[in-house]
Amino acid sequence: MITDHFDGRHFHNPARVHDQQLDDVLRKAERTAKRERGGWLKWWDAPLDTPPPRVGGGKLRVTFVNHATLLVQMDSLNILTDPVWSKRISPVWWYGQRRHRPPGIRFEDLPPIDVVLLSHNHYDHMDLPTLRGLAAKFHPRIITGLGNAKYLERNGIPGAQDIDWWQSVALANGVRIAGVPAQHWSARSIFDRMNTLWLGFVIVSPSGPVYFSGDTGYGEFFETIRERFGAPRLALLPIAPLRPRAALAPRHMSAGEAVRAYQVLGASTAIGFHFGTFQQSDDAERDPVDSLALAIGKARPCEVRFWALRNGDARWVPEAGAPVARGCSWPREP
Repeated sequence: MITDHFDGRHFHNPARVHDQQLDDVLRKAERTAKRERGGWLKWWDAPLDTPPPRVGGGKLRVTFVNHATLLVQMDSLNILTDPVWSKRISPVWWYGQRRHRPPGIRFEDLPPIDVVLLSHNHYDHMDLPTLRGLAAKFHPRIITGLGNAKYLERNGIPGAQDIDWWQSVALANGVRIAGVPAQHWSARSIFDRMNTLWLGFVIVSPSGPVYFSGDTGYGEFFETIRERFGAPRLALLPIAPLRPRAALAPRHMSAGEAVRAYQVLGASTAIGFHFGTFQQSDDAERDPVDSLALAIGKARPCEVRFWALRNGDARWVPEAGAPVARGCSWPREP
């Protein structure tokens, strides 16, 4: 099938915006490697959350586990996004980017996981050892973008379900999961670039919509998501990597762009992710949170509820339309 985002061989971004050639990506990666990076601590202890078994009654609880891994508890369902518990994000266990903070929930402390949402196939989002562990322990329903289910099955993780942008699947308790566009890319090696689909998700629920963007640059699709699903009760948005901006902007929002997306979506609350765990750019450790504070300060802070949490921090999310606590909202110390 050939669509506006698939030509029979490769997937494309919305309106084919910012689809760069592979040699451009490699040249930019080489230039990035030669630049001096900002400072990071070698290791931070994290607060450890022990989540409740279930959350119902219209309540919504979210734990920032690490990087793009968040535990969403609502409508008596436990949903994990892009789960990563491995020490490294790499094709091999002995080499590659190593985490600077531990996961904020110990694997053995996870509640029963019903659903896993996989936004795309990069190693920091599709972590095979973690997925095998989840499949063995919980047998969750795994929902991901087109083309990823076959790869997972070949690697010992059967039963995943592929969906397209704007396609949805029903879960229990009146909840459904809808795939939505994102502006990013996919690859597990230099030979399979853009061969599988990347996407975000909207959890359509009696407790209110929850939007998980996955990795994405800023795009006009945020307006369409609000039009189709309404203003989210909660938006989970990436706030890093930031530098070098020219190379990263097409595929990764800055903190300022994340605040803009939050406003366009009309979200009641937002939580930032994709920072503070793996050093993937020139950013210093504090850059994303400092940038978020600056962006909120420029955007009527007394009308913004946008949190940046430490690994293991959990929050009960207010109902949609709830006033911002104490009049103003600021990112928390990471």
